[in-house]
Amino acid sequence: MLTLLQANHLNFFTWVLITSAKASIFIIFLLGVKFVLKYKMGARFQYMLWSVLIIGLVLPWTPNTPISVYNYLDAIHMQQMIASIVDRITLSSSTNLANLQLDLDQTAVVDSNSSKVVVSTETQRPEGRNANEWTAFPFVYKLMSIIWLAGILILTALTVIVNKRFSKNIGQALVKDQGLLSEFNNLRLELKVKTEIPLFKSRYVNSPSLLGLIHPRLLLPIGIEQTFSLQQINHIFLHELIHFKRKDIWINWLTQVLIISHWFNPLIWYAFNRMREDQEISCDALATARIDTKQSKDYAYTLVKLAETYSTTAPRMTSLASLCGSNSQIKKRLIMLSNRKHKQASAKWSLIGVIVIGLIAFATFSSAQAVANPALEEGNTANLSHGISGGQAVGPTTGIVDTSLGITVEDITGPNFKGKVMLIKDPTRVKLAVNKDIGVMGERVSELVKGREGIAGINAGGFYDPDGKGNGAFPDGLTVQDGKLVYNNVGEKEVNIVGFDNQGKMVIGNMTANKLEAQHIREAVTFAPNLIVEGKSVILGDGGWGIAPRTGIGQMADGTVIFVVIDGRQPNWSIGATLSDLMKVFEDYHAVNAVNLDGGSSSEMVYQGKVINKLWNIFGERYVPTAFVVTP
Repeated sequence: MLTLLQANHLNFFTWVLITSAKASIFIIFLLGVKFVLKYKMGARFQYMLWSVLIIGLVLPWTPNTPISVYNYLDAIHMQQMIASIVDRITLSSSTNLANLQLDLDQTAVVDSNSSKVVVSTETQRPEGRNANEWTAFPFVYKLMSIIWLAGILILTALTVIVNKRFSKNIGQALVKDQGLLSEFNNLRLELKVKTEIPLFKSRYVNSPSLLGLIHPRLLLPIGIEQTFSLQQINHIFLHELIHFKRKDIWINWLTQVLIISHWFNPLIWYAFNRMREDQEISCDALATARIDTKQSKDYAYTLVKLAETYSTTAPRMTSLASLCGSNSQIKKRLIMLSNRKHKQASAKWSLIGVIVIGLIAFATFSSAQAVANPALEEGNTANLSHGISGGQAVGPTTGIVDTSLGITVEDITGPNFKGKVMLIKDPTRVKLAVNKDIGVMGERVSELVKGREGIAGINAGGFYDPDGKGNGAFPDGLTVQDGKLVYNNVGEKEVNIVGFDNQGKMVIGNMTANKLEAQHIREAVTFAPNLIVEGKSVILGDGGWGIAPRTGIGQMADGTVIFVVIDGRQPNWSIGATLSDLMKVFEDYHAVNAVNLDGGSSSEMVYQGKVINKLWNIFGERYVPTAFVVTP
């Protein structure tokens, strides 16, 4: 339970950071569009545009699209850096096998001279990296997440206390003036507001203000009837009732929740402050639309008189919707009210502005190109269901059955995760794809599959960055392709490998480069830990690596190869899986051998040129050095 809570906390923190970064880019574009169309867009449309930001901040998942701005950013290094950081934080997967072994307490392997299962407890220091750097950063990131959570709790407490204290101490007295009551109730009926909204006077408000979510009431400064005419008070009532009809207090509370969640981002504070200004201007526009030209001038004069009479504005509180504002805000509102040209041209430019902002939102909030869960071709779908052992129930799923290719894809669901299983009947068709520029640049899994003219594939072995460049250029350990050792960064040292011999049998266990050659291994990468060895499950407890996206490979007794990819770090979709969860999936599919592969940000399954699992990274597919590919 503690592991799940920690995973939820870190996953949610990571999602908030990514969403906040996306929102920052959108805000910059939005402010630019609003500046260009400053007096051309209608006030109501300008206010409506902020709803796009709100939607973008609350969406738990956004699609991967070809028009995402992240497709066109030179962000490979940034992508790998973010992915590596998050992987190490969750203690679930790593781009360096040596780093993985820092967290590995028990690794089950097959002794090369026998079929006996042995347990290796050896741990190694990271090679090619500063060990202190990578072991310290997860602590720093966790500390950041704790500070973020503490900030949320403090701001939440302050918001509740301030609003509660204000509501309790406003010293309200029920308005008994029949002229005010008659004017207000007539206007309420005219606007078709059925809710009873009592009028109160209070010395603690410096401006007419609507207060309350469930039980709304309108607060008026003491002596307002002596300062303003009945016509001017009517304008004030009209403005506040429009606030009520549009549920502006509800919107203010929602934005306050978002501000608290993203308290570390000054752009979001600024954006919602601007939104509150547009909220008032929009109310002015709706109010003046209901009155004639002469009354509109009197409405503007009412704003000026409010600013002169109440030199200090009402407190900016979430529970209040106030007519008054600062002098600069009043000035902006007067300019908008007096701009007749703006009123005439607003329809055309407002439509253009909405379309532009919609496109910008789609480009900034969507993730980089990788078509998650594409529609399956008609004729290639079937309703399948598959359970996970250990009492983990799975509901009905939709899969892919391609008998001509001998491939079956099924959806799996566990307590905290969703994922994909691919079954390949002929094991000799499973080959290893290696990045063509070893030491220079990694490749996306979809590119590795395409490079081998493959049908499907998953990410395979780990990788490391000796120069800290983070571009997936160097496979880690031993890498064998088509019977040839194509990369070796461990010399004659034994490492845990997973691969296939010439007959298509999966081979796992500790081996050196010489042993690989002697056993005629056709394809192999280095990774750990083993999950099932010769039919025996070898993971103890939950595996000790936390909850994260996972990738694994296994084989049944009849030779069928099993690819497993589990999504993670998406709180409203899939949290992720432990090593024990991954092992249980292979148990359920009757694997006799199974191994954990590089997971975390690398976890990916491709079929027919498309990514069929949900990637969490905004930059789309990660650059990796190897992939297991199903060839025709």
